[in-house]
Formats: sequence, C-alpha cells, structure tokens
Amino acid sequence: MNRDNPSKTATGLSLIEVTMAMGLLGVFGIAVYSMLNIGMILGAKNTAVNSAHQQARTAMLQMIQDLHSAISLPALTDVNGANLINPAPNTAAPGISFQLWSAGPYQVSADSAVDSSTIQIQIPNGAKAPVVGQRVIVQGHRIEVDITQVDSLGGGGYSLTLATPLTNAIEGTGSPTFYNISCFLTDRCSYTVKNGALEWNGPTTRKAFALLGNDIISPTPFTTPNTPAGALYYRFVAAINLCTSDSKYDKRGFKSANILLNGQVPTRARLTDFQ
Repeated sequence: MNRDNPSKTATGLSLIEVTMAMGLLGVFGIAVYSMLNIGMILGAKNTAVNSAHQQARTAMLQMIQDLHSAISLPALTDVNGANLINPAPNTAAPGISFQLWSAGPYQVSADSAVDSSTIQIQIPNGAKAPVVGQRVIVQGHRIEVDITQVDSLGGGGYSLTLATPLTNAIEGTGSPTFYNISCFLTDRCSYTVKNGALEWNGPTTRKAFALLGNDIISPTPFTTPNTPAGALYYRFVAAINLCTSDSKYDKRGFKSANILLNGQVPTRARLTDFQ
C-alpha cells in the first residue's frame, strides 16, 4: 500500500505570487501616502490663504478708519512717505499721507507778528500737551505749521517754535481787545508699501512705526479719485487696491490666492487747507 509523503504534498508561494503581493502592497501604500500628503498640502494652503486674506482685511479696515477720520485731504507719497509734487491725474502711488486730529481747541495766549517763529498757547489742566513733530493749526489766520520745539511756560502755557515763520500776524489776544483765538493740534500720518510690506507711520501713542502686513504684491495701491475734468473728487478722499499673496507657508513653496480689496473712502470733515 502506497502512502503519499507529507513533505512532498506541502505547497508554498511562488516567487511570482510574492512579487505580485509586494507590488499590490506598494501601490496601496503609495496611494495612502499620496492622499495624506495632498490633505496636508491643501490644509497648509488653506491656512496660507486665510492668513493672507485676514492680514489684508485687517490692514484695510485700519486704513479706511484712519482715512475716514482724516481732517485733511490726503496726499500721495513715495515709499519714504514724502509727498509727491503735483502728481498726474489717476496716478497710483506707494503711499498716502494725511492728518488726524490730536488735541484742542486750545487758546492762543499771545500775539505773534509776521515772520515770528513762535506761538504761545494755553491748554486746560489735564489736556494733552503739544509735542515736537505735530502741526499747530490756527484756522482763522490760515496758519498750519510744523512744531520743531516745545517749551513749557508753566500754568498750562506753552511756547511753540515753528518750522517756518508766520506769514500772517496773530493780533488781539491782549488788552484792549482780548479776542479769543483758538488753535488745535494734528498728527501727520502715512501708509506706505515698501519692499512688499505695508507700513504705518504716525503718532507715538499708536507706535511711531508699525508693520501692518507682509507679502503685499501691489507696490502702488493708493490713488486719489479725480473727476472727469481732472480735479480732485472731494466726495471721496482715497481709493485703495490692496493685493496680498503668501508666497511661502511652512516651506512648501506655493502661493496663496490673491485678494483684491478696493475701497473709496468718503470724507467726513476737512479742517486743514494744506497737507
């Protein structure tokens, strides 16, 4: 009687079967890795898009608020904040400057003659004192001058040294007329785009210099609207076209979608004639 040898009947996987199994496992592993990698990239890209958009929106809201509160017509500037001289209509510029109300009204306490370089003012107790770099505005005399030095006279009195001599005299603050001549103080502020960064330059109470955003891809986002005849459109003080793009997030090397914000800011009050 013949019996089969168990060792001869045992079977195993052939080389071809092992190769196919390993190939299938490899394909499955690559598919799983690709799905995870795509998910991570899309997550990082969405974060970059949201970050760039939020940064742009925050900067836009801050600019609109400041321009809406401006008491002067804005002026286009270069990247260093210097006003452009007689820019052509519809010129796009890297910056815009304007004035914000700071303090006042204060009383002009002494007469000042033509060509004088000082103005004396009186401020109430606890009121904000003038500082160097501000502008003193005496509307009734068309005086708008930068302050280069501030000297306290005691009792709330201050002597302001001016950047340029007065072209109009201030008279009548003393006997026998005693006119009540008022003035107020302003801060000159600006927004500029320089090397892809949006910079704020303004009062020290809000940081003398601040960075509002990076990756700004519109180097000249500011314009001052004009009428068809080429004159300034006084109903609106500024138009802003701000584009941002996060060019690199978490070292993945891709750009986020651009965002275009366009705002025409209406003017509220104009208390100065010069910027």
